[in-house]
Amino acid sequence: MTKNISKIDNKQLLEELQLAISADKLYWIRNEAKIKACTTSKNYDDFRETVAAAHLMPVSKQDWKKKLNTWNTAAKDKDDE
Repeated sequence: MTKNISKIDNKQLLEELQLAISADKLYWIRNEAKIKACTTSKNYDDFRETVAAAHLMPVSKQDWKKKLNTWNTAAKDKDDE
């Protein structure tokens, strides 16, 4: 009996593992939000919004202090002239 052993692609295996880990983390974050929202939400819309936003992080003060970028540099240069 011969076994046909194919070569394992480590890079693909690592990518699949990382995707599975991130999906699992998101599942548990949403699950905790569901448990918390069951007792705090007044209606289904509040519950749904709480669960949908569970993965979001609050903005810190350092995020606000970052230098603002000028996205339209052509317009900025035109104003400077």
